[in-house]
Amino acid sequence: MDRLRRDFCLAVSGLLGSSQVPADPKNTLPSKIYQFANLPVRNAGNLVFRGILEGTTFEGCRISLHESQLAPHSMPHPPHRHRHEEMVFVVEGTLEFTVNGKKTRAGEGSVLFAGSDDEHGIFNPEPTDAKYFVLALGSEE
Repeated sequence: MDRLRRDFCLAVSGLLGSSQVPADPKNTLPSKIYQFANLPVRNAGNLVFRGILEGTTFEGCRISLHESQLAPHSMPHPPHRHRHEEMVFVVEGTLEFTVNGKKTRAGEGSVLFAGSDDEHGIFNPEPTDAKYFVLALGSEE
């Protein structure tokens, strides 16, 4: 599992380009190691959530990254829409993704991309926990 987290973090680094106006370098995310053992944990019943990073890249792209562990036969929240785009990377287990009303199951290593304003939701259909990363790109403004 640690290898999957490391590979994921390496893959994300190439996805953060943007055509937006560069941000003020003093207010951008710093180069930093985010040690998994040091991440704050929030337990919301059926969901264990670890916020990893949130901020703006040099190119002005707002990003947020977290890891979630979803209990069997549950969802973190109902399907929803928002302006920013999201990528969901399945690390362990199986997730059922609903995108604009269409349901698809995806296992370890799968990626979902939810475009701006597309309705999307996540459900764990299995009897075991599912772990995944969510990378949000863009702002709600």
